[in-house]
Amino acid sequence: MKFDVIVVGAGPAGSAAAYTAAKNGYKVLIIERGSEPGAKNVSGAMIRDSVISKVFETKDMPFERIVKNVRLIFKTKESETQITVKPKEKLYTVARLKFDKWLSQKAESSGALLVTKTAVTGIEGSKVITERGEVEGDKIVLAEGANALLSMSLGLRRELKSDETVLGVKEVYSSTRDEVAKRFNLQGDEGESWRIVTDYPIPSAGFIYTYKDSVAIGVGSRVDELTQRNLRPFELLDKFKEPYLDLVKGFSLREYSAKIIPEQGFPTFKPCEGNIYVVGDALGLVDPLTFDGIGPAIISGSLAGKAESCESYSKSLYESKEILKVIRSRPLTHELLKSENLSLYVHLINDFLTSWAQGDLSNLKYYKSSLGKILKHLVLGLGVIE
Repeated sequence: MKFDVIVVGAGPAGSAAAYTAAKNGYKVLIIERGSEPGAKNVSGAMIRDSVISKVFETKDMPFERIVKNVRLIFKTKESETQITVKPKEKLYTVARLKFDKWLSQKAESSGALLVTKTAVTGIEGSKVITERGEVEGDKIVLAEGANALLSMSLGLRRELKSDETVLGVKEVYSSTRDEVAKRFNLQGDEGESWRIVTDYPIPSAGFIYTYKDSVAIGVGSRVDELTQRNLRPFELLDKFKEPYLDLVKGFSLREYSAKIIPEQGFPTFKPCEGNIYVVGDALGLVDPLTFDGIGPAIISGSLAGKAESCESYSKSLYESKEILKVIRSRPLTHELLKSENLSLYVHLINDFLTSWAQGDLSNLKYYKSSLGKILKHLVLGLGVIE
């Protein structure tokens, strides 16, 4: 059987590619190795309506809670600073299983055919080889996630190095809607998102997200840091969550999962070659500075779904605000994720705000030797701003 477009992977990027192509009248097949879309995905997740709505109508989007407060926490072993930000745009927490299923249903409603429980084992020209046999497509979109074995086998990208990879690990604790609201002082559909930067037990960044009747706690650190310190992912999470255990006391552990998050990608990785297009995490389109991978995934998927050629797809990626933001942030991200720099800024923010509150900034003289590094990072930060 032959299709105009075959999409490998039914995550946000794959569903966006299939939805866009099907809407434009193409015969589309989505192949998903999981039991259903979202079954193999790991994410917090918090999303921005302004980005999702560029591709999908979001009126019926299944969200968990509307994020009214984003709490930023900078924590060392000795001190902690918290800043509460009230977002000006619509932010939602979503459950990936429900959200990914909704996205794939949008693609199916537009005419795409979804096949699950099927792994793609290879690609030869226009043929997609699966466990169940071969199928042919004029365009093939690889939305296979960060562990992009097909993309690597085709020479479109290389394997990520340990200092270009963040390993994220997450637990979800279940209770009741009322109990979650009580623990976080929430009303109605209100939700909170916590973003935590810490240097204990190792420099890392994590999150706490509120869902309707559950709470997600997660943390990520560079793979080279974990390796050098001989620290296993669950050990990192156990240490990270210790100060927040009262938030989930009496809740039941529903989920434990881990995920590789790329810190490198397009344009170092090829976005396409011939009839093969790469999107989302497989192309390294994750913005670690804003904890956003879903937005760039959906945008890149949509661009690939409508692209008429490899050249037009590459050009559209460079013209996309969301994709450019990821590219521009990489030099700064690479610097900030170094253990010595992450530790520096966690301590600096704590010491500055504590000293300012106490009316004595003289204690900050210890950071004079770091002024050159801080200036360098400020210059890199200006490159992120349009």
